[in-house]
Amino acid sequence: MLAALESQGHYWLATSPINGRPHIIAVSGWWDGEDALVVTTLGTSVTAKNMAMNPMVSLAHGDPSDAIVIQAQMIDSAAVEDAHDLAEGFKKAMGWDPREMEGWMFFRLRPTGIKAFRGYEEIGGRDVMIRSTWVV
Repeated sequence: MLAALESQGHYWLATSPINGRPHIIAVSGWWDGEDALVVTTLGTSVTAKNMAMNPMVSLAHGDPSDAIVIQAQMIDSAAVEDAHDLAEGFKKAMGWDPREMEGWMFFRLRPTGIKAFRGYEEIGGRDVMIRSTWVV
């Protein structure tokens, strides 16, 4: 599972204001090697506003034959120009620099639950992380 997170990639990120309608966008995501998935988007976006109101998010990566679904909590955010270490790590991993985009922010998302899916027929044993603790 860590190898899948460390391989870097692109995710669908779902956010929602408290008691509101879900909103989903595509994001680039970089596993920081410790405990968080780092994503970036415009600081004035619906996604950023939703996370400010409700830090609980969902991310999905892959296709039905090999997918990861992550429940996470946004633990902090920073303007990309104010987060040199995050910006350098993100740029190295993802191949582009969000500091070239005006008004973008980093959001660190700490996984609280992760499920792995390998095809439609696999039903049990999908949990690989529960309450931020690895179970595999």
